[in-house]
Amino acid sequence: MNEQATFRRRDEGGTAIVVAAGEIDIANIDQFKSFVAETARDANGALVISLESVSYLDSHTIAALVEFDKRLRTNRRRLIVVAPAKTSAGRIVRIASLELVIRVCESLDDAFASLRAS
Repeated sequence: MNEQATFRRRDEGGTAIVVAAGEIDIANIDQFKSFVAETARDANGALVISLESVSYLDSHTIAALVEFDKRLRTNRRRLIVVAPAKTSAGRIVRIASLELVIRVCESLDDAFASLRAS
């Protein structure tokens, strides 16, 4: 059942994007946190985390996203999470009401529109 998680970085228009896929849970949360932290350290400005291809995430993942948002805000930076509502990750993100704390977008296009508007 445990689908191997993968994490990769891409940059678009000066914004770092973490693209995650597979299942993110207690078994690999440290790997996820390390990858995101390294990407955030190397990037300037906003950080976008795409969960579009994530099939499952747990409360450890939600907590990590909230912690990253707090850290970035301390440095006047933004975190945007891409989690389409119709995906597994999107449903979990909304059940956890993450959008009340962190900007959650339906697509990368929406994330970039949000960055331009701010």
